[in-house]
Amino acid sequence: MRLNITPLRLRRVLFAAVLTGPAVVAASLPASAAVITAEDILTQINGVFSGTFKGASDVEGRLVAGTINQSNSSTFYNNPKGAPSSFQAINAINITSCPSCNVDNSGNVNWINSNSGAFSFNGGSAKQNNPAFAISDFTTPLNALETQLAALSPNSAATLGSNNLTFKETPVDGLAIFNVSIATLESATNLIQFTHTGAAATTIIIDVTGTGSFQQNANFNDDSVDSSAIWNFEDATSLNLRSWHGAVLAGDASVTNSSQLNGFLYAASSGGSNNGELHDHPFDGTIPSATPSVPEPSTWAMMLIGFAGLGFLGHRRRKAKLA
Repeated sequence: MRLNITPLRLRRVLFAAVLTGPAVVAASLPASAAVITAEDILTQINGVFSGTFKGASDVEGRLVAGTINQSNSSTFYNNPKGAPSSFQAINAINITSCPSCNVDNSGNVNWINSNSGAFSFNGGSAKQNNPAFAISDFTTPLNALETQLAALSPNSAATLGSNNLTFKETPVDGLAIFNVSIATLESATNLIQFTHTGAAATTIIIDVTGTGSFQQNANFNDDSVDSSAIWNFEDATSLNLRSWHGAVLAGDASVTNSSQLNGFLYAASSGGSNNGELHDHPFDGTIPSATPSVPEPSTWAMMLIGFAGLGFLGHRRRKAKLA
């Protein structure tokens, strides 16, 4: 287990150890969560917002935010489905406003610096620094995952026709990887659908390329991808979604949703509406490892020169010993 202790805090702890002994030091440390991986986040947490979570939308699972600034009442943790976690129902660095907010299913509210929310609990309570965490504990592994997924080579293709965008899965070992531009995705004004020949993919990765904004215009054909798909909007700055299905990675984007999002959401900020709920559908696929890079020809040449040089040095050393 790793303790998230800044250098300054560590120096203070060590100084206290000298003055008061180990027992006092142990009592002064806040509870700290274990190191959390991207896979842990996708299976335990419903939404991560590095900036501000606002609006009046409900969140079924666990929430992590830099700041919660709700203008109206919301209900949290009302239908959690995620795996067991050391994190609470709500985890925020600062809670500046959350009037008449509800936390169900014995969920707790954890804040780090300040809490100005008014919560009604159903078996839970408010807890400070329990566990202690920094937003970077979540953004670092999620940003790395965005980069990792963007480097994957597609093995399946998406086709746009008659305002329908069809993702035809041709999975390898259960994994289907797509690459589609924001412009193509936005051109689907009727239907977004997934099809397959043979067995369906158990994990679907959709890398959405291009910077800027995306506004959803189409409907999904079914909800079969809620827990198996990851949409990777690595370079998007703004998303406007409705009745979306599957996990969304959009760490640089402000995300607005006029109706429910079915799956995990990672965003810079949220501007949801009264109907913009976040529904808890934990990811149950397998996160693919990064595709090994193949050295360029020039790199191979440099490596061969290096090997030849090592061989020459070894030959000279052997001759020197014989002499």
